[in-house]
Amino acid sequence: MTGNVNIEKLDLQDQLQWLREIIENSRDSLTTEVMSQKLEAFIEKLVANKVLTRFNQKKVLEISSTEERIDKISQALVTKGWASFETARKILYDTYPSLQGVWDENNVENIPIFSLKYENDNAASALVATDGPDNVQGVEVTDGPSSSTANPVKGLVDNAQSRFSVLPSYSMTKRRHKGLCLIINNENYVKARDNGIQLKDRRGSTKDADETQKLFKSLGFNVERQQNMTKSSLDRLLNMITAFDGLSQYNCFVAVFLSHGENEVLNCVDGHEKKIDDIIDKFKGSNCPHLNGIPKWFIVQACRGKEFNEEVTTVEHDAPGDDDFAELQSKKPISIPACADFYISYATAPGYYSFRHKAKGSWFIQALIDVVSKYHFIEDVNTMMTRVNRKVAFGHQTFMDTEDVYGYVRQMPCHVNMLTGSLYLHASYHV
Repeated sequence: MTGNVNIEKLDLQDQLQWLREIIENSRDSLTTEVMSQKLEAFIEKLVANKVLTRFNQKKVLEISSTEERIDKISQALVTKGWASFETARKILYDTYPSLQGVWDENNVENIPIFSLKYENDNAASALVATDGPDNVQGVEVTDGPSSSTANPVKGLVDNAQSRFSVLPSYSMTKRRHKGLCLIINNENYVKARDNGIQLKDRRGSTKDADETQKLFKSLGFNVERQQNMTKSSLDRLLNMITAFDGLSQYNCFVAVFLSHGENEVLNCVDGHEKKIDDIIDKFKGSNCPHLNGIPKWFIVQACRGKEFNEEVTTVEHDAPGDDDFAELQSKKPISIPACADFYISYATAPGYYSFRHKAKGSWFIQALIDVVSKYHFIEDVNTMMTRVNRKVAFGHQTFMDTEDVYGYVRQMPCHVNMLTGSLYLHASYHV
C-alpha cells in the first residue's frame, strides 16, 4: 500500500508496472556482498511458498555468478504478480533484515498518474507534479462536481483515465510455439571475389550469429540458421519459409541478417544484391497470410552507405513527452494494413557504415544481445532498442584517418516501428 493507492485493486497492467519499477529501483541494494551467504536458502523459501517453481530454481542455480542469480530471481518475480511479490518481499526481509524497505512501494516515484485508481478524493492531493503550478485553483474540471470543494487534481486524474488506455501487447501464448528466429550469417565472400566483386570476409560475424542463436533459444524461440547464402539460395529459402504452413503455429517471427550491405541492399556471398524491401515484402500480410497480426522483427547488421558518423559535441536535453493517442479495440475480425506488425532494426542510419570487431563481433548485435538478455522480462522491444541506441551511440567509437575523415567516428542504430501493440518477448506480457 502506497498512501491511499491500493495496488491489489489495480488492474494487471498497472500492477506489473509497479513491480517493474520496485524491482528496477532495488537493483543497487541487492548486492552480492549482502545476499551471497543465504541466497540458496532464500531461493528454497521462495519455492516452498510457491513464489518460484522448481524449474525456476533449477535455472537460477545453473548460474554460477551470484549477481546474475539475483538478476534472474528479480526477472522471474516481475512475472509472478503482486500477491506472489508480497510473499517474496516478506521472505526477503525475514532472510536479510538489513534489506528491510528496499522493496517497499514508497521507493517508486515515476508511475504515471493516470494509471492509478484512488480510494477517495483526498488521495490525489498527495501527488503534485514538481514542474506544474503551485496553485491549481484555476484549472477547469469538466467531469467533476461543480462544488467549490471539488478536488481539482483528482479531476485531472479522472479526466486522464478517460482519455488514455493501456496499449495492448502481442500475445506470446495464443499459438502453439512462442516464436521462430531465422538467422542468415554471410561471412565468407570468396565467391564474390571470384566474380570480380571485392568484398572482404566478415570476420567476427560467427560470434554474432552464435550469440544471437543462443539468445533466442534462451527466449524459447525455435532457431533456423543458414550460412553464406548466394542470392539464389536466399530467394529459395525465403520462398520456402513464407509458404510454410507451420508459420501459423508461431506467435512471433524474427529474421536476423548478418551481411555486407549498402544503400538498402544486402550483398549476398556471390556478390549479387538483394533489396531489403524485397525481403520484407515477402512477409507482408498479402504475401504471407500465416503471419497476419503476428509481430515480425527484422534485425539487419549491414552497412547502409559509405558515410562515417562523425562525433559532435552536445549538451544535455530533455526527452520529448508522450503523444496523445486514442485506442481502438474490437474483438471482431478487422482489416489491417498489409505492412502492419513489422519492427525493423538497422545497425546504422541510412547512408552510413556500421562497425564490427574481428574478434568480439559487431557493435550493434553485441549491444542488442546484452540489452535483450538483461531487460526482456520487464521491457518491450521498442524500449530495449532505445537502450541499444544509447549503448552503441555513447559506448563505441573508432579513429579514422582517410581522405574524407580524420578523427573519431561513431554509429547510430535506426529502427522502423510498424507494430500495433507492445512487443514483449516474455510469455507473461500480453493483455
